[in-house]
Amino acid sequence: MQLNGKYGVGNLFKILLILFSFACVLFLLFYIKILEVFNYSLDFFLGMVYPIGFCFLGLVYQFIKLFDSLKNNNPFCYNTVIVLKSAMIFSYIISLLLLISLIIIVFVYDYYSFEIKICVLVVSILFFGVGVALYMLKELFKQAVSYKEENDLTI
Repeated sequence: MQLNGKYGVGNLFKILLILFSFACVLFLLFYIKILEVFNYSLDFFLGMVYPIGFCFLGLVYQFIKLFDSLKNNNPFCYNTVIVLKSAMIFSYIISLLLLISLIIIVFVYDYYSFEIKICVLVVSILFFGVGVALYMLKELFKQAVSYKEENDLTI
């Protein structure tokens, strides 16, 4: 089973991410109706779903672009470094928005349970860790691209 190319695993992941992004868009479009069905009020924490959702869609789009470079058999290019940097920024923004949500639900809203507060904290730490990992990958790919360009010039 090959990783890159038209029939590789990278192309399959790209298709799955596109389907997932369409599901996320549908969820964001019908979010208010979903809240009405389950009789939830739209407070600040639930209102943060839109900015976090749009940032998450941006993150998914960056990963789609990464898998597209795998499909084109060109993963070691400067475009990959730019895509990883954008994904890192989206991940940090999601983490920051989740921390802001956590601070507000801790100090303003009393009716959220302790488990929800812990889950929001864990997800925020998770996205911060993803941002750190993407930063390390960005630096690794930047170095690999510079070595590749240097090697291409010497041949």
